This record gives sequence, structure tokens and C-alpha cells, in this order.
Amino acid sequence: MNKKQIPKAIGILCMNLLLMLATAVTSAIAAIAKSFPKEPISKVQLIGSIPQLGQIIATALFAYLTFKMTRKNLGLLAVAIVGIAGLVPAFYSNSLNLILACMILVGFGTGTITNVVPVLLQENFTGEARATAMGWATGVTNIGMMIFTALGGVLGSTNWRNLFWVYGLALIVFILTLLLIPQDKKLSNAKNRQNGEKISFWTLLKNFNGLVYVLYIINFMLSLAMMTFLANQSIVLATQGKGTAYVAMVTALGNIGGIITATLLTYIRKFTKSDTIAWGFIAFALSFICIVFSSNIVMHIIGNAFSGVGIVLVNATAPYEMSLLTDQKQFTIAISINTLLGSIAGMIVPMLLAAIRIQPGHDSYIAGIFISIATAVILFVTRFGTRVEKAQIKNN
Repeated sequence: MNKKQIPKAIGILCMNLLLMLATAVTSAIAAIAKSFPKEPISKVQLIGSIPQLGQIIATALFAYLTFKMTRKNLGLLAVAIVGIAGLVPAFYSNSLNLILACMILVGFGTGTITNVVPVLLQENFTGEARATAMGWATGVTNIGMMIFTALGGVLGSTNWRNLFWVYGLALIVFILTLLLIPQDKKLSNAKNRQNGEKISFWTLLKNFNGLVYVLYIINFMLSLAMMTFLANQSIVLATQGKGTAYVAMVTALGNIGGIITATLLTYIRKFTKSDTIAWGFIAFALSFICIVFSSNIVMHIIGNAFSGVGIVLVNATAPYEMSLLTDQKQFTIAISINTLLGSIAGMIVPMLLAAIRIQPGHDSYIAGIFISIATAVILFVTRFGTRVEKAQIKNN
């Protein structure tokens, strides 16, 4: 990537800083629950998971919106929605329903960002520069989580309502996006054709390799593990006498694990080889273990670091394997569906655990250990990664 391309990369990738912004709020779930004693804890936990509903809506509307707006303007709109909706609870925080509604809008904004950033990278970069920029995207997401979680913890240490002021930093991202990304043109509404025939959504979908659907299940298990970890950490640590600031601190420091993993992923994959996703779930299991079975700050930071490692190993590898199993046209649909299913999974986690009578906190973390280990064992035993490689060779 040359020097002229770096400003564009900054303008696009800075939007990824906002993707994990909602996790800053999860550090205060225990404190928020005390302010709404008449509300069930499962409803308060929705603050961390209900943004997934907004992401579902954004993903469903994304293709339509790209024909109505330029991708740059769509990104600017998404950033503005995240900032405005996130700041509302800082002013009006007496209604849990209002806070949840704002989190849905935040999810709509971040869901739009999740879809528009890869498109902007594809349009503005080619070859090795594109590969480099996409690699940076994962690290930037983790950096954003670390910065905003730490800042949110500082702001919310005296009053959880102050935590929402962290969304004001979306203004900086908006300015960078406005100034650094070149304006593009709206897509034409012409229908795609191949050999004179229309290419329908269902035609592409029914030709998917069966392993793509297995990757969707893996994505569901990732969302299940990740949201179980995030939505219950403050509750687990509250039983150890740890407050909002402490939870935010260990979460922020633990993100270094994800950043380092993203930076060294090329070398890590030489060790994990075709089982990278399976090792990601092993990392998730260790994250739950370090938190629930220890009251030591070092172990809590290490636990959050393992969580970051797991997210990067799975999130960076699954789309890559999906690209091996699909052609260019199929890949766009495959990624959109993957985002949609991941959002649905993340949204229903607290309700799913409650439905099977797994209590928030300690019991949910034990369930998280079982889920992560079971998924890893199945992936190891079935040699899923090797199957993907063989399928890719066969396709070529």
C-alpha cells in the first residue's frame, strides 16, 4: 500500500472502530440492573444483545440502500445514526425501553458499517493493497473495542449514565470519513445477467457448496459463545465485588489479545493450519474458565485476551474459507447471509439461555465452556478445515 492510499484506508477503516462500541455498555449491565429493579435481568441483558436486531434490519436493507445512496454517503449515515442514538441515553435514561430502542438504532448503524466497509475496500483497493487493508480491518475493530470500553468504564465509574457519552466520539469518525473517502457513484439498478439470462438470488443460493451452510452453523456458535461471554461477565464479576470500572478495564486490556492475534494471524495459521477455527473455540473455552474460576485481575485480563483471540481466529478464517467455497457472485450473498444469521444469533442468546433455564452469570459461563469445547471437538474430529481445502482444490 503506497502513501497515497493510506488516507483512504484510514477514512474507511475508522468506521470499524465503532463496530464493537455496544460492548462498552455491557460492562455496566450489573449497575443498570440496580437502577431498574422491577425489570427482569434478562431484559437488562438485552442492552448488549439487542443491537443485533438493528444489524439484522440493516443487513436486510443494505442491497436496497446501495441503489439509493452512494457507499460513502451510506457510511456517513451509519456513523451518524450510531453517534446520535448512542448519545440519547446520556440525556434520557429513566426508561429501559428507550435505552433498548436506542441500542437497536446503534445496531442498525453498526450493521450498515459491517456491510459497507468491505464494499468500500473492494472499490478503492486492488491486489495486495486490498488484502492488507482487509487484514487491518480486524485489528481496527479490536482497537476500537479496547479504546471505547476503557473510556466507557472511566466515564461510567461514578454513574453508568455517563458511559453513553463515549458515543460522542462517533463525530470524529464522521469527520474522517467525510474528508478522507473519495465520493463514489450510485449503483445502477440494472439487473445482472449471465449468458443473456437473469441471475436470481435463489439460483445462486441453491448452488452453494454444502460446507457453506456448516460455516453458518459455526457462525451461530461463535455468536452464542461471544454474546454469552459479554452479556454475563459483569454479572459474574459483580459476585466477586468488582464494579463497572473494573469490568471495563479488564475488557479493554484483554483486547490486546485480539489485536496481537490479528497482527500475527499469518504466522499463527502456520501452527493451527486447517484447524484455525477449532482453536478459536478452544480460546473461547479458556476465556470463560479464566473469568469464572478466578478472582485474580491478571487471570481476568487473560480471559478477555483469550476471548479476543477466539473472535479473531474464527471471524478472520470463516469468511476466508467461505470465499474458497463460492464464486465471486455467490460470495456477496454468502457474506450477507452470514452477517444476518450472526446478528440473529447474537440477539437471541439471552432469551435462548433463559428458555433452557440456564441462569445468568456463573451458570451461563459454565454453559459457554461446554458450548466452546463441544464445537471445537466436532471441528477437530470431522477435520472440517481439511474438507474445505479439498473442496477448494476440487472446484479449481
